[in-house]
Amino acid sequence: MHERLRIHHGVGSRVLFDSDQGDHPFTYESTGSGWTFHIKTEKTPAVEEVLRLKDEINLFIFKEEGGKAVEKVWFYTGDGSVSYLDDESSLVIAASRQIAYKPGDFER
Repeated sequence: MHERLRIHHGVGSRVLFDSDQGDHPFTYESTGSGWTFHIKTEKTPAVEEVLRLKDEINLFIFKEEGGKAVEKVWFYTGDGSVSYLDDESSLVIAASRQIAYKPGDFER
């Protein structure tokens, strides 16, 4: 199973960052109060835009098999921190809640 990370602007849902657009390995782990994401990336204009809009982003993990999403997980970042670690070339995002959606959940 392939996991794809996308960061969208909360207003209009414009894609700000997509882990599949270049070599952007990422990890995420559950912490006591939520989840922490570490995304290896240079400080590109896209990353600068994520940092500028850090209070207005939506973070999604798309779990894909055979090129099709089998689950989409939305992580709430509104009360979390978003920062860039220059010494690690990493974007770090904290999220407090998540909601998972499976294709067909809302279809009849």
